[in-house]
Amino acid sequence: MKCASSFEVLSGCSVCDDDKFLEINHPRGLYRARIKNIPRREYTKPFLLEVHLYFSAPNLDEARDIAEGHLADVLNFLSVSAGAPYKKSRIRQIIDAGEIEDPSSRTILCWGDRPEYDDPQPFLDDLVVNSMETLMQFDHPPAVSRAMRWFRTGLNAEFRDDQFTYFWLAIEILATHAKTSSKVPDKCPHCRGSLYCPECEKTPLHKPYEKQAIRDLLLKFQDICDEEKATLLAQTRNSLMHGATLREIQGSLPDGYDNVVDCLGELVWRAIVIQFPPELVHGIPLGQPGTYFEPTMTAVATIQTAVPQDSDGNFEIDFSGVQVQMKPFGPPQSARRYAVEVSQEQFDQLRGLSFRTGDDQEMLQRVAHELYEGSDKPFIGVLATDMAEIRQRVEQGEQGEWQTIFRQIFDTGAKIGRIQ
Repeated sequence: MKCASSFEVLSGCSVCDDDKFLEINHPRGLYRARIKNIPRREYTKPFLLEVHLYFSAPNLDEARDIAEGHLADVLNFLSVSAGAPYKKSRIRQIIDAGEIEDPSSRTILCWGDRPEYDDPQPFLDDLVVNSMETLMQFDHPPAVSRAMRWFRTGLNAEFRDDQFTYFWLAIEILATHAKTSSKVPDKCPHCRGSLYCPECEKTPLHKPYEKQAIRDLLLKFQDICDEEKATLLAQTRNSLMHGATLREIQGSLPDGYDNVVDCLGELVWRAIVIQFPPELVHGIPLGQPGTYFEPTMTAVATIQTAVPQDSDGNFEIDFSGVQVQMKPFGPPQSARRYAVEVSQEQFDQLRGLSFRTGDDQEMLQRVAHELYEGSDKPFIGVLATDMAEIRQRVEQGEQGEWQTIFRQIFDTGAKIGRIQ
């Protein structure tokens, strides 16, 4: 089927005329791309290009991956031809662009606007500060600082391929830094035993190569990295360095590429930690993520409607007739939620109030969203921003039904704590 897609691209270059579409035709007919400026009125917003792609796909479900591949091709050649940075910001729509009997019911996939920045994980506290100050007591060598920098860069990487590469750089730096001067034998590629020369009746020795030093470092953590895993990580590194992508080689990865990146990330973290004196590290709490990949949630709506076309038959894919948005649960949060003990009766009262139209309805819907089972009494989860407002309004003597309920909760000494 014929498809048309719309992307927004962060760009270091713009089209010379705001009203002009630049058209790029793939020489083998794989796609046709049209590029246009999205003029901005504020310097606080990034400049974006609008990129429309016309291509073929088996169906709409597979169209996104194909469109993403074509967009990457366009941006690669733009980078070489124009010498500026280009990065996909978001996908907007994919349209069934084929011939249909009823043009007013064209099928469209619309991607919703998502929050630009997600809420952070409330984790930083005095324990983290104490751990940092304890580690800072050690006068660590420059190699450890460089490894920490690449580890941090890996944490910030948007793509898994980049994450793996940055984590591997950190491992290489640490392995080279800790490389022993003691001579070691070469290993058989099959059994990993020491190679022996029958002619000389000797086992040749040499100073460890970088690959051997990296392997030795990885194998220090046998609980998560055995010989097989170390080989897999090295092969993955070689594939990436020779132009392959994790998606292309995932068939050779037993647990998928997410697991490989997470495993390497944990190995780097452990390898950094052991660079510090054991007596310094012992007993201090150190945080570690469950995964090094930050998932994102996106709403995609399938609709049928008419899509305007210009005189040349190009779709006006950026039409504003339909908007899809993701509504967050509440206002942006940075602090931990509160757990507030309530009785079943109090919860039912708050729940009932949440269905009444009023200025506080959204807050009450969040407060009475769910009743959780506690060790002694049930409790509700209250966002930190909501709790601050509730306390302020109750303490100011504001009257109302929900204010009376919370005043009763506060006055009776109900348990109020933070949700970890």
